[in-house]
Amino acid sequence: MIKLFAATLCFFSLSAAAGIQVDQTRVIYNGNAKSASLDIHNDQPDTYMVQTWLDEGDKSKIPQNIPMQVIPPILKLAGKKEAVLRFVYSGNGLPQDRESLFWINIQEIPPAPKNENVLQIAVRTRIKLFYRPTGLNTTLPQQIAALKWQRQGNQLIVENNGPLNITLGVISLAGGAGNKREINADMIKAFDRISIPLPAGAENAKRLSFTYINDFGGNTRVEDISL
Repeated sequence: MIKLFAATLCFFSLSAAAGIQVDQTRVIYNGNAKSASLDIHNDQPDTYMVQTWLDEGDKSKIPQNIPMQVIPPILKLAGKKEAVLRFVYSGNGLPQDRESLFWINIQEIPPAPKNENVLQIAVRTRIKLFYRPTGLNTTLPQQIAALKWQRQGNQLIVENNGPLNITLGVISLAGGAGNKREINADMIKAFDRISIPLPAGAENAKRLSFTYINDFGGNTRVEDISL
């Protein structure tokens, strides 16, 4: 079946460029605000329909009865125009001692192709939405500084004892002989830990540096952490 589909594509022009673009890589919803927002724009000259929803990490499901909604759930966006998505919390149902994580889904529905033999693929964009309650009494840089790192055999353990979710980027490990190894990391949820397999040659690493994604979506680097 896969081979047949691939062969069929040879007779079509494939159009898979995303028409709908987002201006951020994450949204921070502060608990003292009535809502949060995300700007989107249509890069194409044609009008697109856009469907939006939130999920809790499983991109194959649209959960019901979550206390956060996106407005509007569907919209028509003309070519070269912009729109604003708003996220509204009902005020009940989310923990107040830690951040909650949702995923924003932005599904574009392109117009019918003007030419024959054109196969269009609708592109879905997913970015993170963090709901950050008031009263947590910390900041992301403060929590980054409080991370606990330790090496256990061929595993690197990172412990997050704070209420914010932390998205790590690249971890650079330095051994006693000056050898360096790099590994990709992931998000550490609030009050949680992750275990990262160490690559060959990094089992005796003494120090590390790493990057994390800040509230503006950029990468911030932290140097010289001892193990």
